[in-house]
Amino acid sequence: MPGSKAALNLIIILIFVGLVGVVLPSEYRVERSIEIEAPASVIYPMVVDLKKWQQWSSWGRLDPVAIYSYDGPDRAIGMRVQWQSDVLGIGSIQIDSLQFNRMLTYSLHNVTQGIEATGEIRLDASNNGIRVTWSSQGDVGLNIIDRYKLLTFDDKLGRDMEVGLENIKVLAENSLVSH
Repeated sequence: MPGSKAALNLIIILIFVGLVGVVLPSEYRVERSIEIEAPASVIYPMVVDLKKWQQWSSWGRLDPVAIYSYDGPDRAIGMRVQWQSDVLGIGSIQIDSLQFNRMLTYSLHNVTQGIEATGEIRLDASNNGIRVTWSSQGDVGLNIIDRYKLLTFDDKLGRDMEVGLENIKVLAENSLVSH
């Protein structure tokens, strides 16, 4: 009988975990900002050109041997980067809308991880230059495991965004010093 009691306890725990997972939120929104002492005309070219994202994005450094391909119009709506990687999986980012020197919106698809998200990088004037705000949002649907992952997702994705924004800051501010 001790085995059946353990099995019953396990079933109760699994039911509880499943019920909690069903009521956890399926949607997420992560946002980070940084002040950069550089004009938008220096920062915007780094974010509108998907070929330059590897210079500042933390994701590009996770797998230096990832294979990237680009299509669509260069630095314009419809530009797309696709990647294949043992670390990053298979996915793409496509530019969906632009406002010159102000904003870029994109859609992200990671087939391997089942991620469908949208994001925005916004440049706003501030007292010391430009405030760059990067946001990403999505919905994991009914997947209970992914809903549990969202409990720490803000920290994980937020760290990646902070690294990317800090890299943009260093690149932008250093480009002003070298000129």
